[in-house]
Amino acid sequence: MTSATDTVGGFFKALGEGDVPAAMALLAADVRWTYHAPADLVPWGGTFTGPDGVGAFFGKFGEAAEPIEMTPSSMVEAEGLVYVRGIERSKVKATGKEYAVEWVHVIATADGKIATFDEYIDSAAVAAAMS
Repeated sequence: MTSATDTVGGFFKALGEGDVPAAMALLAADVRWTYHAPADLVPWGGTFTGPDGVGAFFGKFGEAAEPIEMTPSSMVEAEGLVYVRGIERSKVKATGKEYAVEWVHVIATADGKIATFDEYIDSAAVAAAMS
């Protein structure tokens, strides 16, 4: 049986290697993905449902920003959730501004798939780079 940290680690590994199909295969059919930022300030902010919704999230991010670094630094499982801490550095395409922020992801898994994914980030720093 796959542990929650194995599932989440596999997701980050696949994304890091650019293997989007493998990453998407680790999402539950009804996954709820939330990037905690106001959508009127950060285009990829809000909640997305299902693999198609997660694809829309990544599409909106890719239209607006270019990732420079997205590095998980620690991962721990507690009380049925996986907590991942890391850093992101990205460049906003429209403004040319870069932002560098730490983030925390809180992820629940079920049956070897990611069921919920909540990303907490300094959304004010991201929004500031947008303008």
